[in-house]
Amino acid sequence: MEILTVLPRGPFSGRIKRVVHDVISKTEVSDDTIVFSEKVTAQFGIFRSVSSVLVGSKIWRGSPGYLSGWLFNTSREFSPDQRVVSGELPLPSSPYRVEISPNGAGLIELPGYRLDNGVVILYVTPEYRFHFPREVLNAGDVENYAQLSLKPTQNGFNGIVDVNIRKGYAEVILRGRAVEDQVFLDERSGDFTYRFIKDPLLVVSHEKVLSPQGFQKALNGFMGLSGHGDFTICLKVGKQKDDMTFSVRLGEE
Repeated sequence: MEILTVLPRGPFSGRIKRVVHDVISKTEVSDDTIVFSEKVTAQFGIFRSVSSVLVGSKIWRGSPGYLSGWLFNTSREFSPDQRVVSGELPLPSSPYRVEISPNGAGLIELPGYRLDNGVVILYVTPEYRFHFPREVLNAGDVENYAQLSLKPTQNGFNGIVDVNIRKGYAEVILRGRAVEDQVFLDERSGDFTYRFIKDPLLVVSHEKVLSPQGFQKALNGFMGLSGHGDFTICLKVGKQKDDMTFSVRLGEE
């Protein structure tokens, strides 16, 4: 399991850094358990953070576009489900959700623990069952037409786009609750592979600093959508479109 440490920056961040490092120094991690050197009091629940750009300009070709920005509006919340007092904290398979734009805006919803000092120990379970109500989408008219064929994989899905276009291009967009990701844009036929996070992750941070931007940096610039729940995929040719909502559930095929 890869461990990601998300720490704050700036002259007034020393205390939080020390608290996070102190927790890390007293723990060991196996595939499904966090072991402490002594008993701790923690709450198990869901950490949610949503971030949007306050100042920026649109970039990227196609429908979604993205804002390049340096000023963000970010909210954070930990919703507890149960209280635990133990020297071992289990990591049961649990749904998660990550949606991050190239600029770092988006949302993260990660299960895990909040300690009394505000440190959060969260994790990603990369087990997916994809269910597509349809395997084929069609959009366009007689002169400009495209067909998208979908096939689930272990950690995502493959798409084949067949086009017959005189003017314009075919576009495929994956939509979540906060982010849209352009996965295909071309006037010619082609294919693509969309991959969700494939390896288990443990995220150690503090409830006051963890954000989609921090998660993105810790994961070497991750951008896109990943996790469990409902997503929408849309095929567009000019003003014509065909979209479909599909589900991703916890577990493997």
